[in-house]
Amino acid sequence: MSPSESIEVATLWFLSARSMAVAGEDMPAIQESATGLYAQAILGFTENDCRKAKEEKNIGNKTLIDCLSGVRQLPKELAEQILTGVMMISYADRTMKPLEVRWASMLASAIDISPED
Repeated sequence: MSPSESIEVATLWFLSARSMAVAGEDMPAIQESATGLYAQAILGFTENDCRKAKEEKNIGNKTLIDCLSGVRQLPKELAEQILTGVMMISYADRTMKPLEVRWASMLASAIDISPED
């Protein structure tokens, strides 16, 4: 993955993860910390990639529709890793709020994952 592609995917990750953290309401600080750890440990982004992805010019003008469209265009394995990370964030407080369920469902639908999967 080129450096610019890495930043684009990292931006999708942080947008997806922040959306889930906001939907959860209860533990946004803990969930926000987990997003960086997951980005580096599982998705393999560098600290620099993470920092650039969160810059206003990269994430500031993105909507949830942009996020869903971008995740849909990723290779299936990478999209599934993003969904897995988002689910881990939602379960940080051992519950899922209705908005968390909705966001997870929208991401799963965007990457063609059925409930059976």
